[in-house]
Amino acid sequence: MRKERILAVIMSVLLALSMIPATVFAAEIPALDGKLKIQGTAAEGRTLSAEFKEVKPEGVTEEDVAYLWERKTVEDEETEKAGEKPELKELGKDKTYTVTQDDIGSKIVLTVTGKEENGYTGSLKVVSDTVIDAQTAADQEAKAAEEKAAAADTAEQQAAQETENEQSQNTDAADTEETTQTGVSEDTDTTYQEDSTQAGTENIEGIPAATTDEEKQQSESAGSESVDGIPEATEDGTYGQTNDAADTADSQENNDTGKTETPTADASIVIGDGNSEVVDFGTVISGQEDSIQAQYVTVTNTGNTTLNFTDISPEHFMVQDISDPMEQNSSQQLWIVPRAGIAAGEYDDTITYTSEEGVEVSFEAKMTVEAAKDDAQNGNGQDDQKTDTGNTSDPTADDQNKGDETPADSTTDPSNDANTSDGGNNGSTTTEVTLAVDDTVAESGLTFKSTESQQITVKNNSVQAVTVAASSTGAAPAVTIDPSEQEIPAGESATFTVTPAKNLATDTPYPDNILFADKNNSDNKIIVPVNVTIPAPAASKVTRYPEEGPDFGTLVDGYTELPAPQTITLRNEGNADAVLSDAVSSTGAAQGQYFDITWQAQTVKSGDSVLFTIQPKMNLTANATPYTETFTITDTTNGKSIPITATVTVNSPDPSLDVSGQLIDFAAAKKGYSEIAPQQFTVTNNGNVTVTLEQPVLTNFTVFVDPAQLTLAPGATAVYTVQPKTGLDVGAYSENLKISSSLNKSITVNLQVVKGNAVLTKIQQPAAVTGLANGTKKDASSLKLPSTVVVETTEGSMKAAVSWNVKEASYKQSSTDAQKFTVSGTVTLPSGVDNDNKISLATSVEVSVNAYSAKVASAENNKITGIDVNGVYTTQTKISFTAVGAGMDNNSPKKGDTRYVPQSWTVINTNVWNAAPYTASFGLAQSGDYTLKVAFAQQQYDGSSWKATGTMDTRQVSFSIAKAKVTAPGTNLTPAANRKSSVKTGDNTPILPFVCILIIAAGAIGGVVFYKKKNKK
Repeated sequence: MRKERILAVIMSVLLALSMIPATVFAAEIPALDGKLKIQGTAAEGRTLSAEFKEVKPEGVTEEDVAYLWERKTVEDEETEKAGEKPELKELGKDKTYTVTQDDIGSKIVLTVTGKEENGYTGSLKVVSDTVIDAQTAADQEAKAAEEKAAAADTAEQQAAQETENEQSQNTDAADTEETTQTGVSEDTDTTYQEDSTQAGTENIEGIPAATTDEEKQQSESAGSESVDGIPEATEDGTYGQTNDAADTADSQENNDTGKTETPTADASIVIGDGNSEVVDFGTVISGQEDSIQAQYVTVTNTGNTTLNFTDISPEHFMVQDISDPMEQNSSQQLWIVPRAGIAAGEYDDTITYTSEEGVEVSFEAKMTVEAAKDDAQNGNGQDDQKTDTGNTSDPTADDQNKGDETPADSTTDPSNDANTSDGGNNGSTTTEVTLAVDDTVAESGLTFKSTESQQITVKNNSVQAVTVAASSTGAAPAVTIDPSEQEIPAGESATFTVTPAKNLATDTPYPDNILFADKNNSDNKIIVPVNVTIPAPAASKVTRYPEEGPDFGTLVDGYTELPAPQTITLRNEGNADAVLSDAVSSTGAAQGQYFDITWQAQTVKSGDSVLFTIQPKMNLTANATPYTETFTITDTTNGKSIPITATVTVNSPDPSLDVSGQLIDFAAAKKGYSEIAPQQFTVTNNGNVTVTLEQPVLTNFTVFVDPAQLTLAPGATAVYTVQPKTGLDVGAYSENLKISSSLNKSITVNLQVVKGNAVLTKIQQPAAVTGLANGTKKDASSLKLPSTVVVETTEGSMKAAVSWNVKEASYKQSSTDAQKFTVSGTVTLPSGVDNDNKISLATSVEVSVNAYSAKVASAENNKITGIDVNGVYTTQTKISFTAVGAGMDNNSPKKGDTRYVPQSWTVINTNVWNAAPYTASFGLAQSGDYTLKVAFAQQQYDGSSWKATGTMDTRQVSFSIAKAKVTAPGTNLTPAANRKSSVKTGDNTPILPFVCILIIAAGAIGGVVFYKKKNKK
């Protein structure tokens, strides 16, 4: 029994251990950080891409982000300086962008945004230098190539000069030794004796003294010091390898036990003499980059395998490439200078050399570029008077001219003639150019208008064979040259094949230069200009004119006349014929349901145009929405569609007349008046159908209107002239002039005839005008000012005309505030009324205009459309929605108006909108219940712009995601754009041990049960 209890306890423990869950913590999705760079030259025709070397977290690739290329113009920069956000021109969303002519003078902005489905969020932005034209870029690159070649040549000459000086010292030492030995003939070959004077015991011009082989172990190795920045030399004549390293190599070779050393790739970099951490050029004046002295870095291969470094082209600096493979323990000194044409500003770049073996060495380069002043002169104005020592743009020229350390023309040692008996051109310093090409090619260069290769024949006019290297000078070469180098015997020629580079954009000029250079004498070179423009392949390109429409405006139900047909022109601007199909209607009708089209399928030759017409059909009835029909014509040669969308609106009849005024008041006239001046009013048809006006007839007034205007078309105006008849007796006359009985339109005409002369006793104050709407026009009619005032006379009250000086009133039509103001006027007395009492004829009227009632948007009107409330979607569904902010349709805002702008949306992560359209799409790979939330920010118009108030509103929609049915085993039907990686829990606990414990526990339990049953039996 005791054994059973112990076994039960053990099994319980095992079972408990197997059921221990691993605590799961969801890992936070990392945001993009670090420094994004644009790779490539910001020049016309060049292709730009993103560089992610300094982007964090590590491992971000071009597939993990979305791209947005934009153009920032000078005007956009001025807008930024003013504190406003400019609307940049979108250029594309591909991984790369090819700079166009329209970009010249602007800057390219690249924004990358982490893809959530790949596990990244956040955005990074980088701005390029100002875009330059293709020729300027080619000139800069050609200059850089020449400086690079000149620098390499200078380094070779310095190395050769050191070797010559060392050989000269050895020869002089040998001569000294020969003269001090007895019994040695002058004709005997010079040999070194153990008891002789040591050769090269003197230190000449900074070069260490040479030693004999026996002294090698005790003395310092030859060339162990670095002279003028040149790495130390070893006994075999190489540079950069110390004697310790050489001895180690010898020791390894002599004691080889058959073991293979594990290859290790590594390198180090030293700035200048090792006492600096940054290559700092200080202040550089724009346009004077050539006067800046080069600085140097030294790269050393510290591994035990050969390194092969790739060429680099930093954005703001020119550097010397590591062109040749670097053996282990070798070093190479490299120059760096500011790049010409850089805009004013501060620059702090990290420049990295990368080898094919994955080794990277970096250094920091800084400078401040200032714009040149108009009157800037360099020193005494003699900067342009440079000594003719070859390519003066060589960044190593300054080092050559430092005192007498490494004189470039040190060829006076007589022993040099005796040491060049090999007949080769190694170490040659001749500046004679012996390479030549055909005169036409030399002057005009090569022009490519296709991808076909061309050949250049290079002739060697020297008396010895030369090895010629051919290369493109462009940072992004427009051509390739085959072979890249070949030996040309003396007096003979060799052919090089030049082929346009792959993936060049069509119809874009790519200027370049080809450098043919003697490998052993870089001064012996020739440059051939190249211009590549690859035409687009023969293809049709059909465009339509006009680009939009046609729109036939508005018709009225029951129309009897059709609007004029509109003409569409299709023009083939391509270089191949276009075979165009029949027009297919979007309604499915064979010939069009709402419109007639005269198009027929046909072939349009390159450069030709064809015309056809579209016209609405008859008998279209009134409709709440416009009639729209799209006809699609397809270019069958390339599959491109040409849509033509026609639109017409048919409305129900809506007659409407507008009469300018409601009263014509002729005031008063004295009995026996001869003639009273006529007055006019207008009638305008504001409806959409023709209206027939009534023939006007009055008893005491004459009315005239052009009979043709009595049939009033929509938008037309009729002018009525009214005048009192003569001979009317004393009394008041008022008649109603009917204009249209069916529309109940009329106007009242008044006249008062008085008896004899009357004397003015008082002018009554007009009643105030109140309740006018904010924004009412500033004129007497709109402000509802009376045309007459009541005057009191000795013969009773009567009306007198008044003219109002509205212009001088203080009323401001654009103001949104409530306004109360006075309009002054002048009364004109009727005939027969005298002003014997000298009463002022001035009058005035008070007018009140209401304040503007701001349009306050209600948050209740914020909406999310396109997604169903409690809708059910699958893991295959791409869900799209639109956020509609209340008041966003207010296109003519006034001070005080409010609106709600969609700001962000959240399902799992929060995403921000920066501008319209406020739409988005997403997919979810995990089934479950979700909520889409959209945040709206309230804004208020301050009279000039919209300003955020700080008030927020959130709307949400709940929905569910169901697992999609998989139709084939192992098939993932989730759209690739919506797939997500497995959830990162942050728990790396292995599950296998717990599974094993569970199996053991289950087996033990089963064994106990079986054992107990067996014992019971």
